[in-house]
Amino acid sequence: MVTSIRTVFPRRWSLYRAWRRRLRMDLWFPHVPLALAVGGAGIFALLPTIRIYAAEYLHLDLDKLLKALHPISGEFPQLILAGVPATMVGVLQLLVAIGLLLRSRVSWLLALGLTVIQLVLAVHGNAGRLVSSQAIYVVALFVALVAARRWFNWSSLAANMLFALASILWLIVYGVLGAYLLGSGFAPSITNLPMAFYFTIVTMSTVGYGDIVPKTTEARLFVVSLIVLGLTLFATAFTAIIGPAVQRHLDEAMGRRRKPMEKVNHFIITGRGVLAHNTARELHRRSEKVLIIAENEDTSFGDAEVMVGDPTELETLRAAGAEHARAVLALSEDDSENAFVILAMHELASEAKKVAAVSSRKNLERVRRVRPDMIMAAPVFAGEVLAMALTEEKIDGQWLLNRVLDVGSTDE
Repeated sequence: MVTSIRTVFPRRWSLYRAWRRRLRMDLWFPHVPLALAVGGAGIFALLPTIRIYAAEYLHLDLDKLLKALHPISGEFPQLILAGVPATMVGVLQLLVAIGLLLRSRVSWLLALGLTVIQLVLAVHGNAGRLVSSQAIYVVALFVALVAARRWFNWSSLAANMLFALASILWLIVYGVLGAYLLGSGFAPSITNLPMAFYFTIVTMSTVGYGDIVPKTTEARLFVVSLIVLGLTLFATAFTAIIGPAVQRHLDEAMGRRRKPMEKVNHFIITGRGVLAHNTARELHRRSEKVLIIAENEDTSFGDAEVMVGDPTELETLRAAGAEHARAVLALSEDDSENAFVILAMHELASEAKKVAAVSSRKNLERVRRVRPDMIMAAPVFAGEVLAMALTEEKIDGQWLLNRVLDVGSTDE
């Protein structure tokens, strides 16, 4: 998607990249707005329950409230009958919003699933009407989450496992309390917590022995919500935890797994032009460790390791080990991108050598202002050197080297 936008609207893409760098959007966009949007959706899901609770109980005495909560009494409050599924989704969305702030992949997957469930609840709550303010908000949120999928790439097995287990435990609590409070809506009635726990596990596992059956509309809706939430959480847990482990073993079995390069004392190259490819090839011939940062998958660099990301973002450079690199070579054909890479390296306070390529003479002085250690300006002075050769002027080797590898001399 990003590649197609860049191809169809190159000027707009360049303008977006420029503003993204100026506003340092890599530090907060899109994960912070999406986290706020998902958290807002969670609050919207909780508001009806809070409103019902306030209307039913704030002016009632405690004895009547406790009596209404008894599962055998038949006096079920609307809070339990209608609000529990939405409350469950709302609480989970608030938890997921925290994970989105960390750009967690498993949180992004959970957010997608919960958004679909919330859309179903919104349509059901509006008597089947597909068009409502809440439904439009949820659909827009789902589209935004799908569009931003590549920014949520942080993954930790321990964090994924902890988040998945916490979500599953929360679902079990939801199932046990819901089954217990709706006890008289089942046949036979659920009268104690062990019985509610048994029913919850059997339902979540989709075994369905049939010894406890929902007989009221509210109980059936509760069972449907429990099954849908269970499938969503278990599918997410499998994708985030089991999936990578299985893929790793398959890669090892098929001999496709390559040991990750140690990101210390290595060379980092950004850009994908002729200069970037030739430099990577020559460094590889000298048995040097080379890491390429590209905005999408690129197999044209041969055996060099490629990392997908924006090289102007601090997070990408940190992930590439720029703080421990021997040199960072900004060799893009876009001079402004090279300058922003050097600026980002200065923000990292890295001691790595900083090299920037310049392809246009008008940008040479601007690139010098970002203080790279070396400027690769061969295209700028190629015409000058060619003219000197054709007019048989003497070309001094040291002068030529200083002109091509400009280190800050004044442009004549």
